Amino acid sequence: MEAFDKITEKFKLRVPPGKQPDGLQSPLTGGEIVLAPSSYTTKEIFYGDGDSEYWTSFQVNDAFKPAKSHAGEVDMLHTYAPNAGCGEEGTYPCLAILSDDVVYTAVEEFKETGIVKGVLEYTPLSGTFYFKARIRYYEHLMYFYGMDCCEGYFENQGLCLIYPKSLVGTETERKLMAVLDKAAESYREERKA
Repeated sequence: MEAFDKITEKFKLRVPPGKQPDGLQSPLTGGEIVLAPSSYTTKEIFYGDGDSEYWTSFQVNDAFKPAKSHAGEVDMLHTYAPNAGCGEEGTYPCLAILSDDVVYTAVEEFKETGIVKGVLEYTPLSGTFYFKARIRYYEHLMYFYGMDCCEGYFENQGLCLIYPKSLVGTETERKLMAVLDKAAESYREERKA
């Protein structure tokens, strides 16, 4: 038991004394999560047909760190980990490009009908993103922008933020949604042949 206590202590999030966090509970420890005042640019290469390479980038809040995902439908995963060098798969909130069944179906439905049914919020857009929506996502919520990546080579994707349902209507939810909005505003693709 002592070894387990040492391991779990290593992964606890710490909030400086006197700091008033913004209300989101860490999934690891129950401590509060505080977003950083700054961001960084994340980049990844997607390979299309032939010799095509697509450089994709967007801004991520410094409280979110890159994480490796073992799921094929998850790209550019970033999880909340303000005191770590990298994020950890399976922790929330997280920011990623997804093409799982929920996202794929929503984007496909929009392309076929011009709407997305069964969402909590929905706003049609133009340009890179078809729409933005907030939906129930298993035991969490997802706020996401529907799109096709890499000039349509990767269809029915979403730039997504997944977070706990307990945050609905809170100031923390609004702040997390702003993290995704900034990622979407800064989203860029560049093709290199």
